[in-house]
Amino acid sequence: MVTTTESSSSSSSTTGGQPGQFAVEVEHKVKQLSNEAKEEGVPIVGHTLEGLDNVGDGGGGALDPFAQLFASGFGWIIDSVSFLREPIDKLDGDASAVQTAVDAMKSITENLTYVAHGHREDIPSLDDWQGEAAEAHRASMKLLQEELIGLAKVVEGLGTLTAVSGAMVITLRKIVRELVATAIGSIIIILAAAVAAAFWTFGASIGVGIAASVAAAIAVMIESARRITMLQDALGRQADRMGELEGIAEEITDQLERFEKSTGGPGGRSTSANRPGSYGGQGNPGEGYTYLGQNGEYTA
Repeated sequence: MVTTTESSSSSSSTTGGQPGQFAVEVEHKVKQLSNEAKEEGVPIVGHTLEGLDNVGDGGGGALDPFAQLFASGFGWIIDSVSFLREPIDKLDGDASAVQTAVDAMKSITENLTYVAHGHREDIPSLDDWQGEAAEAHRASMKLLQEELIGLAKVVEGLGTLTAVSGAMVITLRKIVRELVATAIGSIIIILAAAVAAAFWTFGASIGVGIAASVAAAIAVMIESARRITMLQDALGRQADRMGELEGIAEEITDQLERFEKSTGGPGGRSTSANRPGSYGGQGNPGEGYTYLGQNGEYTA
């Protein structure tokens, strides 16, 4: 897990517009989890999945592959191969809903990043305030900027994982539907040949054709089931990765509770008027006020 407890020296790495060690560690962890997630698609759909900008449509406009059987006059075999519908039904997914969720996370990421950059620009306004309480407060403010950047990266990572997970389901549905369509095309050819030979084989070719058709359907069913099992395993790993990101977010949230005290929240003794500079409208803090730094309380 990434820890948000930083010393004053490490927090000073945020000066000059550069994020400190905590933000760097969070970004590295999120990038690692995101890259692992993208690679999950390789054994399932044959390629990596990015997905943030376009989750995919899953071939939503494709015709029902089973309609080919009825159109070809072989609808009577549908009961023998109806199990081919099962993998398609298992892979139901709404691409637009997934994309909406991903877009919302992208928006949150952009907003958090904007707030973090704005906060960084405000930190120099505390430079005239001196003393132990001032140093503690500045260190806490610098850490806040890192925490905001860290939260932005976590939300971005959750968006990537959500997009990749949705894309895996939707893309595999399209692949399975194409496999089923190909199998049905083969079944139609088999049955057409069987019917053509029925007169010369006294009808025996029909039975052979049905058996061959079922065999072709079973082969697709096995391949589809294999990929669906791999998908289920991959989604389980995706859930674990999301859990790691949620854990980082919870750590940051716990650290942000230090501001409840400094703003008069539960257990706090200060109010917004007690803060230095632009916060309280004074050039220097008043005496006797308690400020909460990242490592404890300080009285000015």
